[in-house]
Amino acid sequence: MPHDDVPPLSSLLDAPTGRRAFLSRAAVLGTALPAFGTALAACGEPRAPVRTPAEQEPPPHQHNNDDAAPVGTGAVGYRRYDPALPPVSPGRRVQISMTVKEVPVRLNHDVTVPAWTFDGTVPGPIVHVRQGDTVEFTLHNDGSLPHSMDFHAAQINPKVAFRAALPRQSLTYTFSPRYAGAYLYHCGTQPVLMHIGSGMYGAIIVDPPTPLRPAREFVLVQSEFYVSKDGKGGWQFDYQRMLGTLPDYVSFNGVANQYMDEPIRVKQGDRVRFYLVNAGPSHPCSFHLVGEQFDTVYLGAPPGSAIHGVQTFGVAAGGGMIFELDCDVKGEFPFVNHSFGHGQKGAIGFLVVE
Repeated sequence: MPHDDVPPLSSLLDAPTGRRAFLSRAAVLGTALPAFGTALAACGEPRAPVRTPAEQEPPPHQHNNDDAAPVGTGAVGYRRYDPALPPVSPGRRVQISMTVKEVPVRLNHDVTVPAWTFDGTVPGPIVHVRQGDTVEFTLHNDGSLPHSMDFHAAQINPKVAFRAALPRQSLTYTFSPRYAGAYLYHCGTQPVLMHIGSGMYGAIIVDPPTPLRPAREFVLVQSEFYVSKDGKGGWQFDYQRMLGTLPDYVSFNGVANQYMDEPIRVKQGDRVRFYLVNAGPSHPCSFHLVGEQFDTVYLGAPPGSAIHGVQTFGVAAGGGMIFELDCDVKGEFPFVNHSFGHGQKGAIGFLVVE
């Protein structure tokens, strides 16, 4: 169970579906996350001065989510993370740019923490490309620590490509995905546990050369959160609790129970495809859809790795799989991490077939 200071989630599980407004409350959000010194010492890069947000220059690169509040502000609004897979990038040479931003994020109704993010959201933006595309990626570091990017879909020298960019620096590298599937991306700077656990991860979806059959497509990124009080009345990510691997919250796409409050809705007869990516940082996800079975699950690169008639299947931390079904029965179908100690900590939502 979560430690005593962490607000329980049991009351949320009994809440009715539909949009639920988050009540704003002031939170004191310090800029010093636990183990900052450890993170800097382990980065393997020259030490850079840590500056408070007030001392930092305005970010030179503004990309997605520019309305995200900076660390140190009071109330933080809530925005549902859209799980719909965006259209595949046009052309066969794809330019992707992300910016490291230190912003407060909500983990549920009650808990707001200062996070390290890609483009101001947890998870970062969904990337959608094709097998064989040339992906040119640029990372701008507007944070106060070194950060990097590790794409699990890449075949590349990690010592060169996944190196850390110092604060106010950028790095660029190019790769071409060899296999289709659902892949994780994350900051690979040491200690990796701290960087993933503080919000630096997302999903890259790689289409096969021959497209899969038409479907309503959704991306779910499971992750664990480990928090404690920061001594100022607010919350912080806790590196020692990450090492203990007993999460306080587990969620799909960054916010516990958000798809219970605002379900994923489809029409009867739709084919649904879930791209399930598990950011961890430590636990698997036993993905299950209550009241249905998956007619097809791709264990590896589609379409040659399918198994059929699946009730539940585990996705390892750092892994990704594809789950499909035909929604021929109307109703509300909970999708859940069937490791219920984690499902009841927030890794649950509704697929509503209308």
